[in-house]
Amino acid sequence: MGPEATLDPGLGGPRSPHPVRRVALFFLKYVLGISLIVWMVASGKVDLSVAGELPASLVGECAALMVVQSVLAALRVRYILGHQGIRTGAIQCLLFNCAGILYSAFLPGGISGDAVRAYLFMKAVPNHRLAILGAMLLDRLMGLISMVALGLAAAFYMAIRVPIVRPYLLGFTAIFAVLVGGLAMLHFLGSRHGGQKHAVGAGRIGRLWGNLRRVVAELRIHHYGAGVLLFVVAQSMLIHLTAVAVIYICSLHSGSGLGFLEVFVATPIGLLVNAIPLSPGGLGIGENAFELLYRAIGGQHGGTSFLIARFFLYSPAVVGLAYVLKRMVTRKR
Repeated sequence: MGPEATLDPGLGGPRSPHPVRRVALFFLKYVLGISLIVWMVASGKVDLSVAGELPASLVGECAALMVVQSVLAALRVRYILGHQGIRTGAIQCLLFNCAGILYSAFLPGGISGDAVRAYLFMKAVPNHRLAILGAMLLDRLMGLISMVALGLAAAFYMAIRVPIVRPYLLGFTAIFAVLVGGLAMLHFLGSRHGGQKHAVGAGRIGRLWGNLRRVVAELRIHHYGAGVLLFVVAQSMLIHLTAVAVIYICSLHSGSGLGFLEVFVATPIGLLVNAIPLSPGGLGIGENAFELLYRAIGGQHGGTSFLIARFFLYSPAVVGLAYVLKRMVTRKR
């Protein structure tokens, strides 16, 4: 598999064919992210003094929410894999999720945290490679669908009394339609193929189409029924609510002037922008996005709010670091 060819030695995979180039590119991304933060501090868009004076109550509340979020995310992955007949433990899923967060946000490499999770599950549960890839894809896709759906619902409600929100509705709706349409297409192609051999058209396009249908069928996404998908959506919404709650608590501390509903609307867009891979973990990218979004809906200090929240949202990476180091020590022994 491609992921195995690019994983770092700490996870057990072979080195990349161009490790120096990948590491250099990664640290250039760090330079970009840190430069954006420095620029925001210099321009007054981020107040580090607010971020440096966190009350114990805020730390306790956000830490508790992140524990709940991490457990829910682990249970969601375990539930999805379980419906493919792949048995895993809740602690195992938690550790693999945390390792994925660590790798995608902080460590140099050429793949995403989802690929790291898939690699770890493949090593732990052999002979289910494509089914595991399908489970990881579904886990990510349902998380995005739930996040955008909640943001769309909040945006529709706010648009009644806040006209500036109305232009965002079209974008929210388009993203939601693309995500749901993608899931429906994967489900349709998989169910139509049914694991059977079908005749394909002549030529390269025909062969590519046939191979695509075969791979999609082997991802087994069509094996998930409507009840399973709805339950995963419910789990994903709870996970997203914990993230919104963390950002809201940090927004209160920074004096953003926004209520929970306004933060609810801004969070999906901000997190989607933060996922753009221009810097590690979206460092600096997310802060700029939240700064613009908060000001657009009548708030302030969006950059400061998200910078504080970032420490908590990425805190599971500490657990992931401990797990990766343990794997490294075990392999050396």
